[in-house]
Amino acid sequence: MKSFVSISTKLIILMLAISIASIAVTTGLAYNFTDTIIKNNIKESLKDESETRGNTISSIIESRINKLQSFSQNQAIKNAFNVLIPGIDDVSFHNILEEQLPLIQTEFYSFQLNEFEAGLRDLQIINMRGKPIFSLNEKIDPITYIKGNFKVSKPTVEFVQDVDKTRLIKISLPIFSENGNQQGVLIASMGSGVFDNVLLNRFGLHDTGEVYLVNQNRMMISESIFLENTPFNQKVDTFAVSECFDNGKNVEAEVYPDYRNVDIFGYSYCAKDLGFVLLTEVDESAILKPITELQNMIILVGISLIVIASVVTFILSRRISQPILKLRDAAQQLSSGNFDVRTNIQTNDEIEQLSTSFDDMAKTIQETISAIGKRENIIKQQGNILSRFFEEKHDSYVCLIDLVGSLKITKSLTIEQKQQYGKIFSDAVIPIIKKYKGIPIKIVDDAILFYFPLTEDEDVLTNMLKCCLELSKMDKEINAKTKSENLPGISYRISSAFGLVHEAKTSDSSLDDIFGEPVNIAFKINQYALPNTIVIDNSVYERAKKLDFKFTKLDQSLIRDLEYSIFIVT
Repeated sequence: MKSFVSISTKLIILMLAISIASIAVTTGLAYNFTDTIIKNNIKESLKDESETRGNTISSIIESRINKLQSFSQNQAIKNAFNVLIPGIDDVSFHNILEEQLPLIQTEFYSFQLNEFEAGLRDLQIINMRGKPIFSLNEKIDPITYIKGNFKVSKPTVEFVQDVDKTRLIKISLPIFSENGNQQGVLIASMGSGVFDNVLLNRFGLHDTGEVYLVNQNRMMISESIFLENTPFNQKVDTFAVSECFDNGKNVEAEVYPDYRNVDIFGYSYCAKDLGFVLLTEVDESAILKPITELQNMIILVGISLIVIASVVTFILSRRISQPILKLRDAAQQLSSGNFDVRTNIQTNDEIEQLSTSFDDMAKTIQETISAIGKRENIIKQQGNILSRFFEEKHDSYVCLIDLVGSLKITKSLTIEQKQQYGKIFSDAVIPIIKKYKGIPIKIVDDAILFYFPLTEDEDVLTNMLKCCLELSKMDKEINAKTKSENLPGISYRISSAFGLVHEAKTSDSSLDDIFGEPVNIAFKINQYALPNTIVIDNSVYERAKKLDFKFTKLDQSLIRDLEYSIFIVT
Protein backbone atom coordinates (compact mmCIF):
# COMPACT_ATOMS: atom_id res chain seq x y z
CA MET A 1 0.00 0.00 0.00
CA LYS A 2 2.86 2.31 0.86
CA SER A 3 4.43 1.67 -2.52
CA PHE A 4 1.12 2.34 -4.26
CA VAL A 5 0.69 5.69 -2.50
CA SER A 6 4.14 6.72 -3.66
CA ILE A 7 3.36 5.76 -7.24
CA SER A 8 -0.03 7.52 -7.07
CA THR A 9 1.60 10.65 -5.71
CA LYS A 10 4.11 10.61 -8.56
CA LEU A 11 1.27 10.05 -11.01
CA ILE A 12 -0.61 13.05 -9.65
CA ILE A 13 2.49 15.21 -9.97
CA LEU A 14 3.02 13.95 -13.52
CA MET A 15 -0.63 14.58 -14.43
CA LEU A 16 -0.43 18.08 -13.00
CA ALA A 17 2.73 18.85 -14.98
CA ILE A 18 1.31 17.45 -18.22
CA SER A 19 -2.00 19.31 -17.79
CA ILE A 20 -0.25 22.60 -17.07
CA ALA A 21 2.00 22.10 -20.11
CA SER A 22 -1.00 21.27 -22.30
CA ILE A 23 -2.86 24.38 -21.21
CA ALA A 24 0.28 26.50 -21.61
CA VAL A 25 0.88 25.18 -25.13
CA THR A 26 -2.78 25.54 -26.07
CA THR A 27 -2.88 29.04 -24.64
CA GLY A 28 0.34 30.00 -26.40
CA LEU A 29 -0.80 28.63 -29.75
CA ALA A 30 -4.23 30.26 -29.44
CA TYR A 31 -2.60 33.57 -28.46
CA ASN A 32 -0.11 33.55 -31.34
CA PHE A 33 -2.66 32.40 -33.89
CA THR A 34 -5.25 34.96 -32.82
CA ASP A 35 -2.59 37.68 -32.59
CA THR A 36 -1.57 36.97 -36.19
CA ILE A 37 -5.16 37.07 -37.49
CA ILE A 38 -6.10 40.28 -35.69
CA LYS A 39 -2.88 42.09 -36.63
CA ASN A 40 -3.27 41.05 -40.27
CA ASN A 41 -6.80 42.47 -40.28
CA ILE A 42 -5.66 45.69 -38.58
CA LYS A 43 -2.71 45.85 -40.99
CA GLU A 44 -4.95 45.80 -44.07
CA SER A 45 -7.28 48.39 -42.54
CA LEU A 46 -4.43 50.74 -41.57
CA LYS A 47 -2.81 50.27 -45.00
CA ASP A 48 -6.00 51.28 -46.79
CA GLU A 49 -6.56 54.28 -44.52
CA SER A 50 -2.91 55.41 -44.75
CA GLU A 51 -2.73 55.17 -48.55
CA THR A 52 -6.20 56.64 -49.15
CA ARG A 53 -5.74 59.63 -46.86
CA GLY A 54 -2.08 60.14 -47.84
CA ASN A 55 -2.93 60.11 -51.54
CA THR A 56 -5.80 62.54 -50.94
CA ILE A 57 -3.56 65.07 -49.15
CA SER A 58 -0.76 64.64 -51.73
CA SER A 59 -3.25 65.18 -54.55
CA ILE A 60 -4.54 68.38 -52.95
CA ILE A 61 -1.00 69.77 -52.54
CA GLU A 62 0.11 68.71 -56.04
CA SER A 63 -3.03 70.23 -57.53
CA ARG A 64 -2.26 73.54 -55.85
CA ILE A 65 1.37 73.42 -57.04
CA ASN A 66 0.23 72.78 -60.62
CA LYS A 67 -2.23 75.68 -60.55
CA LEU A 68 0.37 78.05 -59.07
CA GLN A 69 2.89 76.94 -61.71
CA SER A 70 0.30 77.67 -64.38
CA PHE A 71 -0.26 81.15 -62.91
CA SER A 72 3.50 81.80 -62.75
CA GLN A 73 3.57 81.51 -66.56
CA ASN A 74 0.87 84.17 -66.98
CA GLN A 75 1.69 86.63 -69.75
CA ALA A 76 1.32 89.64 -67.44
CA ILE A 77 3.99 88.20 -65.12
CA LYS A 78 6.29 87.43 -68.08
CA ASN A 79 5.87 90.98 -69.39
CA ALA A 80 6.69 92.41 -65.95
CA PHE A 81 9.93 90.41 -65.76
CA ASN A 82 10.84 91.39 -69.33
CA VAL A 83 10.68 95.16 -68.58
CA LEU A 84 11.91 95.00 -64.96
CA ILE A 85 15.44 93.99 -65.96
CA PRO A 86 17.93 93.19 -63.16
CA GLY A 87 20.20 96.19 -63.71
CA ILE A 88 17.49 98.87 -63.51
CA ASP A 89 17.75 101.47 -60.74
CA ASP A 90 15.23 101.62 -57.90
CA VAL A 91 13.37 104.73 -59.15
CA SER A 92 12.94 103.36 -62.67
CA PHE A 93 12.02 99.99 -61.21
CA HIS A 94 9.25 101.60 -59.17
CA ASN A 95 7.90 103.65 -62.08
CA ILE A 96 7.75 100.64 -64.42
CA LEU A 97 6.24 98.45 -61.67
CA GLU A 98 3.48 101.06 -61.15
CA GLU A 99 2.49 100.46 -64.78
CA GLN A 100 2.72 96.65 -64.61
CA LEU A 101 1.14 96.08 -61.18
CA PRO A 102 -2.54 96.69 -62.19
CA LEU A 103 -2.16 94.14 -65.00
CA ILE A 104 -0.72 91.53 -62.62
CA GLN A 105 -3.43 92.26 -60.03
CA THR A 106 -6.17 91.82 -62.62
CA GLU A 107 -4.74 88.48 -63.75
CA PHE A 108 -4.29 87.35 -60.14
CA TYR A 109 -7.90 88.11 -59.14
CA SER A 110 -9.14 86.33 -62.26
CA PHE A 111 -6.94 83.35 -61.42
CA GLN A 112 -8.14 83.24 -57.81
CA LEU A 113 -11.81 83.56 -58.80
CA ASN A 114 -11.91 81.09 -61.68
CA GLU A 115 -9.22 78.49 -61.01
CA PHE A 116 -7.77 78.63 -57.51
CA GLU A 117 -10.40 78.08 -54.83
CA ALA A 118 -8.11 77.12 -51.92
CA GLY A 119 -8.14 80.64 -50.49
CA LEU A 120 -4.75 82.35 -50.52
CA ARG A 121 -3.57 83.95 -47.31
CA ASP A 122 -0.57 85.55 -48.96
CA LEU A 123 1.17 85.53 -52.35
CA GLN A 124 4.44 87.18 -53.34
CA ILE A 125 6.37 87.32 -56.60
CA ILE A 126 10.06 88.19 -56.10
CA ASN A 127 12.84 88.63 -58.66
CA MET A 128 16.27 87.05 -58.28
CA ARG A 129 17.67 90.21 -56.65
CA GLY A 130 15.08 89.98 -53.89
CA LYS A 131 12.84 92.85 -55.03
CA PRO A 132 9.07 92.22 -54.84
CA ILE A 133 7.18 92.29 -58.14
CA PHE A 134 3.78 91.55 -56.53
CA SER A 135 2.55 91.21 -52.94
CA LEU A 136 -1.01 90.30 -51.95
CA ASN A 137 -0.96 91.77 -48.42
CA GLU A 138 1.77 94.40 -48.32
CA LYS A 139 2.37 97.60 -50.28
CA ILE A 140 5.59 97.32 -52.30
CA ASP A 141 8.35 99.73 -51.23
CA PRO A 142 10.55 100.71 -54.23
CA ILE A 143 13.77 100.38 -52.21
CA THR A 144 12.83 97.24 -50.24
CA TYR A 145 14.69 93.96 -50.77
CA ILE A 146 13.44 90.70 -49.35
CA LYS A 147 15.70 89.25 -46.67
CA GLY A 148 16.13 85.55 -46.04
CA ASN A 149 16.36 82.41 -48.16
CA PHE A 150 13.69 83.02 -50.79
CA LYS A 151 15.50 81.44 -53.73
CA VAL A 152 14.36 77.96 -54.78
CA SER A 153 15.17 75.96 -57.91
CA LYS A 154 12.24 73.55 -57.64
CA PRO A 155 8.78 73.53 -56.02
CA THR A 156 9.10 73.43 -52.21
CA VAL A 157 6.37 72.76 -49.64
CA GLU A 158 6.51 73.82 -45.99
CA PHE A 159 3.96 73.51 -43.20
CA VAL A 160 4.21 76.59 -40.98
CA GLN A 161 2.26 78.51 -38.36
CA ASP A 162 1.33 82.17 -38.73
CA VAL A 163 1.70 84.69 -35.91
CA ASP A 164 -2.01 84.31 -35.14
CA LYS A 165 -1.49 80.51 -34.71
CA THR A 166 -3.17 79.76 -38.04
CA ARG A 167 -1.81 76.59 -39.66
CA LEU A 168 -0.56 77.29 -43.16
CA ILE A 169 0.92 75.45 -46.09
CA LYS A 170 3.60 77.50 -47.84
CA ILE A 171 4.44 76.66 -51.47
CA SER A 172 7.53 78.20 -53.09
CA LEU A 173 8.29 77.61 -56.75
CA PRO A 174 10.70 79.09 -59.33
CA ILE A 175 9.57 81.26 -62.26
CA PHE A 176 11.41 80.58 -65.52
CA SER A 177 11.64 82.58 -68.72
CA GLU A 178 10.90 81.06 -72.12
CA ASN A 179 14.61 80.27 -72.61
CA GLY A 180 14.75 78.36 -69.33
CA ASN A 181 16.49 80.96 -67.14
CA GLN A 182 15.12 81.49 -63.65
CA GLN A 183 13.66 85.00 -63.31
CA GLY A 184 12.20 84.89 -59.84
CA VAL A 185 10.24 83.03 -57.18
CA LEU A 186 6.52 82.75 -56.39
CA ILE A 187 5.66 82.18 -52.71
CA ALA A 188 2.04 81.34 -51.79
CA SER A 189 0.60 80.69 -48.32
CA MET A 190 -2.82 79.17 -47.67
CA GLY A 191 -4.66 77.51 -44.81
CA SER A 192 -4.08 73.81 -44.17
CA GLY A 193 -7.29 73.28 -42.19
CA VAL A 194 -8.82 71.49 -45.19
CA PHE A 195 -6.72 68.47 -44.28
CA ASP A 196 -8.57 68.10 -40.94
CA ASN A 197 -11.58 66.65 -42.79
CA VAL A 198 -9.30 63.92 -44.14
CA LEU A 199 -7.38 63.28 -40.90
CA LEU A 200 -10.10 63.47 -38.22
CA ASN A 201 -12.54 61.16 -40.01
CA ARG A 202 -12.90 58.16 -37.66
CA PHE A 203 -14.12 55.79 -40.36
CA GLY A 204 -11.98 52.63 -40.67
CA LEU A 205 -10.11 53.23 -37.37
CA HIS A 206 -10.06 51.48 -34.02
CA ASP A 207 -11.22 53.34 -30.88
CA THR A 208 -7.59 54.29 -30.17
CA GLY A 209 -6.64 54.83 -33.81
CA GLU A 210 -5.58 58.23 -35.09
CA VAL A 211 -4.18 59.78 -38.27
CA TYR A 212 -1.94 62.85 -38.11
CA LEU A 213 0.73 64.77 -40.03
CA VAL A 214 4.34 65.59 -39.07
CA ASN A 215 6.53 68.09 -40.93
CA GLN A 216 10.27 68.01 -41.67
CA ASN A 217 11.02 69.71 -38.34
CA ARG A 218 9.53 66.66 -36.55
CA MET A 219 6.59 68.74 -35.30
CA MET A 220 2.98 67.58 -35.36
CA ILE A 221 1.04 69.86 -37.71
CA SER A 222 -2.48 68.48 -37.18
CA GLU A 223 -4.79 67.79 -34.25
CA SER A 224 -4.32 64.85 -31.87
CA ILE A 225 -7.23 62.85 -30.42
CA PHE A 226 -5.24 62.32 -27.19
CA LEU A 227 -3.61 65.71 -26.45
CA GLU A 228 -4.71 69.32 -26.81
CA ASN A 229 -2.94 72.16 -28.63
CA THR A 230 -0.57 69.82 -30.47
CA PRO A 231 -0.10 71.58 -33.88
CA PHE A 232 3.47 73.00 -33.95
CA ASN A 233 3.80 72.34 -30.20
CA GLN A 234 4.21 68.53 -30.06
CA LYS A 235 7.58 67.04 -31.02
CA VAL A 236 7.25 63.71 -32.90
CA ASP A 237 10.65 62.08 -33.39
CA THR A 238 9.49 58.46 -33.70
CA PHE A 239 10.83 55.57 -35.76
CA ALA A 240 8.36 56.15 -38.61
CA VAL A 241 9.19 59.87 -38.84
CA SER A 242 12.95 59.17 -38.97
CA GLU A 243 12.47 56.48 -41.62
CA CYS A 244 10.67 59.01 -43.82
CA PHE A 245 12.83 62.13 -43.48
CA ASP A 246 16.19 60.31 -43.05
CA ASN A 247 15.73 57.40 -45.47
CA GLY A 248 12.65 58.32 -47.54
CA LYS A 249 10.89 55.07 -46.60
CA ASN A 250 7.37 54.13 -45.51
CA VAL A 251 6.83 52.06 -42.36
CA GLU A 252 4.40 49.18 -42.81
CA ALA A 253 2.82 47.32 -39.88
CA GLU A 254 5.50 48.10 -37.29
CA VAL A 255 5.26 48.26 -33.50
CA TYR A 256 7.10 51.23 -31.95
CA PRO A 257 6.57 53.95 -29.27
CA ASP A 258 4.63 56.99 -30.47
CA TYR A 259 4.92 60.63 -29.31
CA ARG A 260 3.13 59.67 -26.05
CA ASN A 261 5.72 56.90 -25.50
CA VAL A 262 2.91 54.36 -25.92
CA ASP A 263 3.52 51.25 -28.01
CA ILE A 264 1.44 51.44 -31.18
CA PHE A 265 0.89 49.39 -34.32
CA GLY A 266 1.31 51.75 -37.23
CA TYR A 267 1.61 52.56 -40.91
CA SER A 268 3.20 55.65 -42.47
CA TYR A 269 2.75 57.45 -45.78
CA CYS A 270 6.00 59.28 -46.56
CA ALA A 271 5.76 62.35 -48.81
CA LYS A 272 9.21 63.79 -48.13
CA ASP A 273 9.20 65.89 -51.30
CA LEU A 274 5.93 67.50 -50.16
CA GLY A 275 7.24 68.15 -46.65
CA PHE A 276 5.13 65.77 -44.59
CA VAL A 277 4.69 62.22 -43.35
CA LEU A 278 1.20 60.88 -42.56
CA LEU A 279 1.03 58.44 -39.63
CA THR A 280 -1.84 55.99 -39.10
CA GLU A 281 -1.55 54.31 -35.68
CA VAL A 282 -3.53 52.16 -33.22
CA ASP A 283 -2.55 51.39 -29.62
CA GLU A 284 -1.09 47.88 -29.48
CA SER A 285 -2.78 47.24 -26.11
CA ALA A 286 -6.20 47.85 -27.68
CA ILE A 287 -5.44 45.28 -30.39
CA LEU A 288 -4.27 42.65 -27.90
CA LYS A 289 -7.00 43.20 -25.27
CA PRO A 290 -9.43 40.51 -26.59
CA ILE A 291 -6.58 38.01 -26.89
CA THR A 292 -5.37 38.69 -23.33
CA GLU A 293 -8.87 38.22 -21.92
CA LEU A 294 -9.24 34.90 -23.76
CA GLN A 295 -5.82 33.75 -22.53
CA ASN A 296 -6.61 34.61 -18.90
CA MET A 297 -9.93 32.76 -19.08
CA ILE A 298 -8.25 29.61 -20.46
CA ILE A 299 -5.55 29.69 -17.78
CA LEU A 300 -8.05 30.23 -14.95
CA VAL A 301 -10.35 27.41 -16.05
CA GLY A 302 -7.43 25.05 -16.67
CA ILE A 303 -5.74 25.69 -13.32
CA SER A 304 -9.02 25.31 -11.45
CA LEU A 305 -9.76 21.98 -13.10
CA ILE A 306 -6.21 20.70 -12.50
CA VAL A 307 -6.23 21.61 -8.82
CA ILE A 308 -9.62 20.00 -8.19
CA ALA A 309 -8.74 16.83 -10.07
CA SER A 310 -5.34 16.48 -8.34
CA VAL A 311 -6.73 16.86 -4.79
CA VAL A 312 -9.58 14.41 -5.36
CA THR A 313 -7.30 11.85 -6.99
CA PHE A 314 -4.65 12.06 -4.24
CA ILE A 315 -7.14 11.49 -1.38
CA LEU A 316 -9.05 8.61 -2.89
CA SER A 317 -5.97 6.82 -4.26
CA ARG A 318 -5.07 5.80 -0.67
CA ARG A 319 -8.31 3.85 -0.19
CA ILE A 320 -8.64 1.65 -3.21
CA SER A 321 -6.24 0.67 -5.93
CA GLN A 322 -8.14 -0.73 -8.87
CA PRO A 323 -10.46 2.18 -9.55
CA ILE A 324 -7.51 4.51 -9.03
CA LEU A 325 -5.43 2.56 -11.52
CA LYS A 326 -8.31 2.92 -13.95
CA LEU A 327 -8.45 6.60 -13.22
CA ARG A 328 -4.67 6.80 -13.65
CA ASP A 329 -4.90 5.16 -17.07
CA ALA A 330 -7.73 7.49 -18.04
CA ALA A 331 -5.79 10.52 -16.83
CA GLN A 332 -2.78 9.48 -18.90
CA GLN A 333 -5.01 9.24 -21.98
CA LEU A 334 -6.49 12.63 -21.19
CA SER A 335 -3.08 14.25 -20.75
CA SER A 336 -1.99 12.81 -24.10
CA GLY A 337 -4.89 14.54 -25.86
CA ASN A 338 -7.69 11.95 -25.85
CA PHE A 339 -10.51 14.11 -24.50
CA ASP A 340 -13.14 11.48 -25.34
CA VAL A 341 -11.97 9.17 -22.53
CA ARG A 342 -14.47 8.37 -19.70
CA THR A 343 -13.98 6.14 -16.61
CA ASN A 344 -17.65 5.29 -15.83
CA ILE A 345 -16.70 3.71 -12.41
CA GLN A 346 -19.73 2.55 -10.39
CA THR A 347 -18.84 1.71 -6.76
CA ASN A 348 -21.66 3.56 -4.98
CA ASP A 349 -19.16 5.47 -2.83
CA GLU A 350 -16.62 8.31 -3.04
CA ILE A 351 -14.72 6.53 -5.82
CA GLU A 352 -17.78 6.74 -8.03
CA GLN A 353 -18.03 10.41 -7.20
CA LEU A 354 -14.40 10.85 -8.15
CA SER A 355 -15.04 8.98 -11.37
CA THR A 356 -17.97 11.26 -12.11
CA SER A 357 -15.88 14.34 -11.33
CA PHE A 358 -13.09 13.08 -13.56
CA ASP A 359 -15.52 12.49 -16.43
CA ASP A 360 -17.01 15.95 -15.94
CA MET A 361 -13.52 17.41 -16.00
CA ALA A 362 -12.71 15.65 -19.26
CA LYS A 363 -15.97 16.86 -20.76
CA THR A 364 -15.33 20.44 -19.59
CA ILE A 365 -11.83 20.46 -21.07
CA GLN A 366 -13.20 19.00 -24.31
CA GLU A 367 -15.88 21.69 -24.43
CA THR A 368 -13.28 24.37 -23.63
CA ILE A 369 -11.04 23.22 -26.48
CA SER A 370 -14.08 23.08 -28.75
CA ALA A 371 -15.05 26.62 -27.71
CA ILE A 372 -11.54 27.82 -28.50
CA GLY A 373 -11.81 26.22 -31.93
CA LYS A 374 -15.17 27.88 -32.54
CA ARG A 375 -13.75 31.26 -31.54
CA GLU A 376 -10.85 30.75 -33.91
CA ASN A 377 -13.35 29.96 -36.70
CA ILE A 378 -15.31 33.11 -35.83
CA ILE A 379 -12.11 35.16 -35.98
CA LYS A 380 -11.28 33.60 -39.36
CA GLN A 381 -14.78 34.39 -40.65
CA GLN A 382 -14.46 37.97 -39.42
CA GLY A 383 -11.11 38.16 -41.17
CA ASN A 384 -12.73 36.96 -44.41
CA ILE A 385 -15.48 39.55 -44.08
CA LEU A 386 -13.05 42.36 -43.34
CA SER A 387 -10.72 41.35 -46.17
CA ARG A 388 -13.67 41.50 -48.62
CA PHE A 389 -15.20 44.63 -47.16
CA PHE A 390 -13.37 47.04 -49.46
CA GLU A 391 -12.37 44.56 -52.14
CA GLU A 392 -14.16 46.39 -55.00
CA LYS A 393 -13.32 49.96 -56.00
CA HIS A 394 -14.79 51.71 -59.04
CA ASP A 395 -14.94 55.18 -60.50
CA SER A 396 -18.65 55.96 -60.35
CA TYR A 397 -21.29 58.66 -60.68
CA VAL A 398 -22.95 58.95 -57.25
CA CYS A 399 -26.44 60.50 -57.08
CA LEU A 400 -28.74 61.59 -54.25
CA ILE A 401 -32.43 62.49 -54.41
CA ASP A 402 -33.64 64.14 -51.19
CA LEU A 403 -37.14 65.28 -50.22
CA VAL A 404 -37.49 68.99 -49.39
CA GLY A 405 -38.78 69.75 -45.88
CA SER A 406 -40.08 66.24 -45.30
CA LEU A 407 -39.64 66.33 -41.51
CA LYS A 408 -41.83 69.40 -41.17
CA ILE A 409 -44.35 68.14 -43.72
CA THR A 410 -44.79 64.68 -42.13
CA LYS A 411 -44.77 65.90 -38.53
CA SER A 412 -48.54 65.88 -38.33
CA LEU A 413 -49.01 62.55 -40.16
CA THR A 414 -49.74 59.21 -38.54
CA ILE A 415 -47.22 56.34 -38.72
CA GLU A 416 -49.25 54.65 -41.45
CA GLN A 417 -49.46 57.90 -43.45
CA LYS A 418 -45.71 58.45 -43.11
CA GLN A 419 -45.05 54.93 -44.37
CA GLN A 420 -47.38 55.44 -47.33
CA TYR A 421 -45.82 58.86 -48.04
CA GLY A 422 -42.35 57.30 -48.23
CA LYS A 423 -43.62 54.34 -50.26
CA ILE A 424 -45.13 56.59 -52.92
CA PHE A 425 -41.81 58.41 -53.22
CA SER A 426 -39.63 55.26 -53.42
CA ASP A 427 -42.04 53.42 -55.74
CA ALA A 428 -41.77 56.31 -58.19
CA VAL A 429 -37.99 56.78 -57.95
CA ILE A 430 -36.59 53.23 -57.92
CA PRO A 431 -38.04 52.06 -61.30
CA ILE A 432 -36.61 55.14 -63.06
CA ILE A 433 -33.16 54.50 -61.56
CA LYS A 434 -33.24 50.88 -62.73
CA LYS A 435 -34.57 51.90 -66.12
CA TYR A 436 -31.30 53.73 -66.83
CA LYS A 437 -29.17 50.91 -65.35
CA GLY A 438 -28.48 52.75 -62.08
CA ILE A 439 -28.00 50.90 -58.80
CA PRO A 440 -30.11 52.04 -55.80
CA ILE A 441 -28.11 51.57 -52.59
CA LYS A 442 -30.17 52.64 -49.61
CA ILE A 443 -32.90 54.95 -48.32
CA VAL A 444 -31.48 57.36 -45.72
CA ASP A 445 -34.37 58.95 -43.80
CA ASP A 446 -36.07 60.89 -46.61
CA ALA A 447 -33.40 60.45 -49.32
CA ILE A 448 -32.38 57.73 -51.78
CA LEU A 449 -28.71 57.14 -52.62
CA PHE A 450 -27.91 55.49 -55.98
CA TYR A 451 -24.94 55.29 -58.35
CA PHE A 452 -23.74 54.41 -61.85
CA PRO A 453 -20.38 52.50 -61.89
CA LEU A 454 -18.07 53.49 -64.74
CA THR A 455 -17.94 50.65 -67.29
CA GLU A 456 -16.88 50.19 -70.89
CA ASP A 457 -20.34 51.38 -71.90
CA GLU A 458 -19.85 54.96 -73.15
CA ASP A 459 -23.47 55.83 -72.34
CA VAL A 460 -23.08 55.61 -68.54
CA LEU A 461 -22.78 59.39 -68.09
CA THR A 462 -25.62 60.07 -70.55
CA ASN A 463 -27.83 57.50 -68.80
CA MET A 464 -27.09 59.08 -65.43
CA LEU A 465 -28.02 62.58 -66.62
CA LYS A 466 -31.15 61.33 -68.40
CA CYS A 467 -32.16 59.45 -65.27
CA CYS A 468 -31.78 62.56 -63.10
CA LEU A 469 -33.68 64.69 -65.63
CA GLU A 470 -36.56 62.20 -65.74
CA LEU A 471 -36.63 62.15 -61.94
CA SER A 472 -36.81 65.95 -61.91
CA LYS A 473 -39.94 65.84 -64.08
CA MET A 474 -41.93 63.24 -62.13
CA ASP A 475 -43.25 65.69 -59.51
CA LYS A 476 -46.68 66.07 -61.17
CA GLU A 477 -47.23 62.31 -61.28
CA ILE A 478 -46.16 61.86 -57.64
CA ASN A 479 -48.24 64.79 -56.37
CA ALA A 480 -51.30 63.45 -58.17
CA LYS A 481 -50.83 60.21 -56.26
CA THR A 482 -50.33 61.94 -52.88
CA LYS A 483 -53.34 64.16 -53.49
CA SER A 484 -55.52 61.14 -54.25
CA GLU A 485 -54.60 59.71 -50.82
CA ASN A 486 -55.01 63.04 -48.95
CA LEU A 487 -51.27 63.35 -48.33
CA PRO A 488 -49.07 66.49 -48.61
CA GLY A 489 -47.32 67.32 -51.88
CA ILE A 490 -43.74 66.21 -52.62
CA SER A 491 -40.76 68.20 -53.92
CA TYR A 492 -37.14 67.09 -53.97
CA ARG A 493 -33.55 67.98 -54.87
CA ILE A 494 -31.14 65.89 -56.97
CA SER A 495 -27.32 66.03 -56.84
CA SER A 496 -24.45 64.08 -58.44
CA ALA A 497 -20.65 63.77 -58.06
CA PHE A 498 -17.96 61.60 -59.68
CA GLY A 499 -14.96 59.78 -58.20
CA LEU A 500 -13.55 56.59 -56.71
CA VAL A 501 -16.16 54.61 -54.73
CA HIS A 502 -15.52 51.74 -52.31
CA GLU A 503 -18.17 49.05 -52.57
CA ALA A 504 -18.88 47.47 -49.18
CA LYS A 505 -19.49 43.74 -49.61
CA THR A 506 -19.88 40.98 -47.06
CA SER A 507 -18.88 37.33 -47.48
CA ASP A 508 -21.95 36.53 -49.55
CA SER A 509 -20.77 39.10 -52.14
CA SER A 510 -23.96 41.17 -51.83
CA LEU A 511 -23.58 44.94 -52.13
CA ASP A 512 -24.37 46.58 -48.78
CA ASP A 513 -23.20 50.17 -49.15
CA ILE A 514 -20.82 52.51 -50.93
CA PHE A 515 -18.29 54.88 -49.43
CA GLY A 516 -15.99 57.56 -50.76
CA GLU A 517 -15.57 61.27 -51.39
CA PRO A 518 -18.23 61.36 -54.18
CA VAL A 519 -20.84 60.24 -51.61
CA ASN A 520 -19.83 63.07 -49.25
CA ILE A 521 -19.90 65.63 -52.07
CA ALA A 522 -23.33 64.50 -53.31
CA PHE A 523 -24.75 65.07 -49.81
CA LYS A 524 -22.97 68.46 -49.43
CA ILE A 525 -24.07 70.02 -52.71
CA ASN A 526 -27.66 68.68 -52.58
CA GLN A 527 -28.81 71.62 -50.45
CA TYR A 528 -27.89 74.07 -53.25
CA ALA A 529 -30.42 72.63 -55.71
CA LEU A 530 -33.80 74.28 -56.16
CA PRO A 531 -36.87 72.04 -55.72
CA ASN A 532 -37.17 69.47 -58.53
CA THR A 533 -33.82 70.47 -60.09
CA ILE A 534 -30.41 68.85 -60.50
CA VAL A 535 -26.95 70.07 -59.42
CA ILE A 536 -23.58 68.48 -60.23
CA ASP A 537 -20.06 69.19 -59.08
CA ASN A 538 -17.08 70.10 -61.27
CA SER A 539 -15.94 66.46 -61.62
CA VAL A 540 -19.19 65.56 -63.45
CA TYR A 541 -19.28 68.81 -65.41
CA GLU A 542 -15.78 68.29 -66.86
CA ARG A 543 -16.91 64.93 -68.27
CA ALA A 544 -20.34 66.07 -69.42
CA LYS A 545 -19.76 69.59 -70.76
CA LYS A 546 -19.45 68.35 -74.36
CA LEU A 547 -22.70 66.37 -74.20
CA ASP A 548 -26.04 67.66 -75.38
CA PHE A 549 -27.10 69.14 -72.05
CA LYS A 550 -27.24 72.69 -70.73
CA PHE A 551 -25.16 73.59 -67.65
CA THR A 552 -25.41 76.78 -65.60
CA LYS A 553 -22.70 77.51 -63.02
CA LEU A 554 -23.85 78.77 -59.62
CA ASP A 555 -22.34 82.07 -58.53
CA GLN A 556 -19.41 81.40 -56.18
CA SER A 557 -20.79 83.87 -53.63
CA LEU A 558 -23.74 81.52 -53.07
CA ILE A 559 -21.54 78.56 -52.13
CA ARG A 560 -18.65 80.14 -50.24
CA ASP A 561 -18.42 77.24 -47.81
CA LEU A 562 -17.58 74.78 -50.61
CA GLU A 563 -14.22 74.25 -52.30
CA TYR A 564 -15.57 73.25 -55.68
CA SER A 565 -17.91 74.58 -58.37
CA ILE A 566 -21.58 73.58 -58.74
CA PHE A 567 -23.60 73.48 -61.96
CA ILE A 568 -27.36 73.27 -62.60
CA VAL A 569 -28.35 70.75 -65.30
CA THR A 570 -31.23 71.28 -67.71
